[in-house]
Amino acid sequence: MVQGLAEAGSDVVVVSRKADLCASVAKEIEQSTGRRALPVACHVGEWDALPALVDRVYDEFGKLDVLVNNAAINPAMTPVTEISEAFFDKLASVNLKGPIRLAALVAPRMGEQGGGSIINVTTLGAYAAGPGVGTYTGLKAALLNFTRTMAAEWVSLGVRVNALAPGPFMTEMMKGTARNDPSFVEHAAEATLMKRIADPDEVVGLTLFLASDASSFVTGEDYAIAGGMRSN
Repeated sequence: MVQGLAEAGSDVVVVSRKADLCASVAKEIEQSTGRRALPVACHVGEWDALPALVDRVYDEFGKLDVLVNNAAINPAMTPVTEISEAFFDKLASVNLKGPIRLAALVAPRMGEQGGGSIINVTTLGAYAAGPGVGTYTGLKAALLNFTRTMAAEWVSLGVRVNALAPGPFMTEMMKGTARNDPSFVEHAAEATLMKRIADPDEVVGLTLFLASDASSFVTGEDYAIAGGMRSN
């Protein structure tokens, strides 16, 4: 996503927990696109850390046009009867609270500059959960509901808010699940009409659409990008 936005002409901010990885990605983006890429280490699940992140972005760039809430974790398949408070809170902090907090921090400032676009990344599982993933998919379903609330509350600011719901992409999260369940990738591919797993680059087109004026009359919507995988 960040590579695609930079290739389309944006200066970008690369955010994750690990400073070295942020710096490495930012360097690759600057070298390949010529755009500025600012690396910032931040744990999205830490509520009180996020205001400083937003301030840093505005101090460096003066404005923020697009926020992509892409951080997510799902460390283990966990049946409902085995969910601990610590497990639930860990997932909730990153998958739900962090995106809500970041969006709430940037929306008023986007409004002051004339508007912007917020993209909340959910999952196709938000529409149809399965055994062992209820915490993750339930929180993402809540983020979808919040997306619609944000769109309604911030339309007067000129801030559009939409959700992007990926199906099976070959991300680090999918690779982690596959290590615990070797058949996971094959089953996920078989569930799509295209019978394959998506490459991460394939999310770029829809991201650019939602980030740009190409979607100027689109807000409060959710878009599946899942190779024809059905949500029910």
